[in-house]
Amino acid sequence: MSQSIRAFLLCLMLIFSASSCSSIFPKLEKSASGNSPKKALVFSVVKSQASILTKLHPPVERATPLIIGDVIYQGSVHGKFFALQKKSGHVIWTKEIKGGVEGGAAYFDRRIYFGANDGFFYCLDSETGKTLWTYHAKTEILSTPIIVGGIVYFSTIQNTLYALKAQTGGWVWYYNKGYIQKISVRGSSSPVYQDGKIFVGFSDGYFYSFNAFNGNVLWFKKLTEEGKFIDVDVTPLVSSKDVIVATYDGNVVALQLTSGNVKWKYKNWDISGFTADEKAVYLTSSSGVVFCLNRNTGAKLWDTQLSGVPTLPIVVEDQLIFGSSENFVYSLSIENGSEIWRYNTDSGMTAYPVFASDKLYIFTNLSVLHVVDPFYLIPSR
Repeated sequence: MSQSIRAFLLCLMLIFSASSCSSIFPKLEKSASGNSPKKALVFSVVKSQASILTKLHPPVERATPLIIGDVIYQGSVHGKFFALQKKSGHVIWTKEIKGGVEGGAAYFDRRIYFGANDGFFYCLDSETGKTLWTYHAKTEILSTPIIVGGIVYFSTIQNTLYALKAQTGGWVWYYNKGYIQKISVRGSSSPVYQDGKIFVGFSDGYFYSFNAFNGNVLWFKKLTEEGKFIDVDVTPLVSSKDVIVATYDGNVVALQLTSGNVKWKYKNWDISGFTADEKAVYLTSSSGVVFCLNRNTGAKLWDTQLSGVPTLPIVVEDQLIFGSSENFVYSLSIENGSEIWRYNTDSGMTAYPVFASDKLYIFTNLSVLHVVDPFYLIPSR
């Protein structure tokens, strides 16, 4: 075992709850603020340098956890990609990645796929971490890939979209938008698949629909007028009828799936992330406002002002859950935006929480992974 692996093993800190209660609970009451979810496991994935500077201004960790069976796959900006035991946090394997990983990962056929800051796209054996193939895209890859029909799709920060054979990394098709906004937010929209089509946005404010199998452009739509920060960096939400997209400068647009025609449009100051269910769209903004729109009409249903910059939100039953730059994970009622609970972490978050197997997985900017039960509340201290 290498010295670096020993060092990472030594820095794992395990904190277990003494209770063994079941994680299957009825839905929470809506005015339960002052409570916090039960802590199941907390451990450091990467041992950060202990200094006042890193504690006050830690590096941004954008990569979200991927939970497959009993394993957590986690990328880090600190030049590592990990496979961890879900119950204990013990390291199964570690892969050195020059420049670090800030995009999400995907799993297919015992393989892990992700892009990295070194400009390479990686395919690893999920059990050993062995590199099976790489593809050099020659620019940062911050998106989360998808695999459909044996093809892996990913986008880059240079407005390019790739389709490669998932087994070999062989070329299928490629699209280069060819325009880079002069003033642009660092990020990229992740591709989404629906009904034989790939949907993705670019930094010039345009949103595209492609034939998933040959890359032909089916339609495209300009979402905003010329200006600053018109990037379409938020991953679109696609249903069988429509696709909801947003620009960083605050335009939220519902488009018809087959034509790209506008169904409704809502304007806010800015958009940092969103999610949706059948009835509503839930959005967060860098100004700390969380708000909810009617999915069919775009009319605003409620809004809530919080401190800090919230992450992209997720819906878990009747809860809207998201992290924050202010060291808290929040749960709000999806009906009216009232606070249900908040959970205090070691630092702020940029990566959004992930819900799997009745647990919430939270990766903070200090590279600490928290695993909590969002249905089991204990009094906050």
